Amino acid sequence: MDVQHNTFLNKKPVFNKVYQQNWKALYAFAFNILRDKESAEDIIQEIFIDFWVRMNDTEIQNYTAYLFQAVRNQCAKSLRNKKLTAFELQVLEESIQLIDEQEFAEFPKEHIVEQVRQKAHEILPPKCLDIFNLRFYENRSIKDIAEYKNISVSTVENQINKALKMLKTENDYYIKLLAILIFCS
Repeated sequence: MDVQHNTFLNKKPVFNKVYQQNWKALYAFAFNILRDKESAEDIIQEIFIDFWVRMNDTEIQNYTAYLFQAVRNQCAKSLRNKKLTAFELQVLEESIQLIDEQEFAEFPKEHIVEQVRQKAHEILPPKCLDIFNLRFYENRSIKDIAEYKNISVSTVENQINKALKMLKTENDYYIKLLAILIFCS
């Protein structure tokens, strides 16, 4: 059944149907970005409250796309309030804008990590690969990597940026998803 009409008389059934069809995927999407159950639940609740208020005032052609865009925007806003480095925040925001929300919500994270790991070992130079592995697979901070390797923070950021650029050309979609998974965990 396609939800097309948005009048006051059918607002509640339309809302209930949209809620039931989308809540789980929206929550999974928000949780995979934020890696925080309560924050993801809060964002989904806020999105649906806003959706209820706007249902009669806004002409929404595609409810699912509208809701995913709203969740994406709220997650990005939430991440800006987290204590991330400017570099991490830039990578995250670029990645969030380019992913397919529904596919991401249903996609197994282990597959993403394995695809990127294989590609990284194939194409990255040794120094770059070492720093990439420390950041993405050992989940070490940029500052920690710099201290561990006895190099500057900017060198670590440059090596990570180099790795991401090389991997983006090879496997663009997976690297964006991995960036979200790692930076938000």
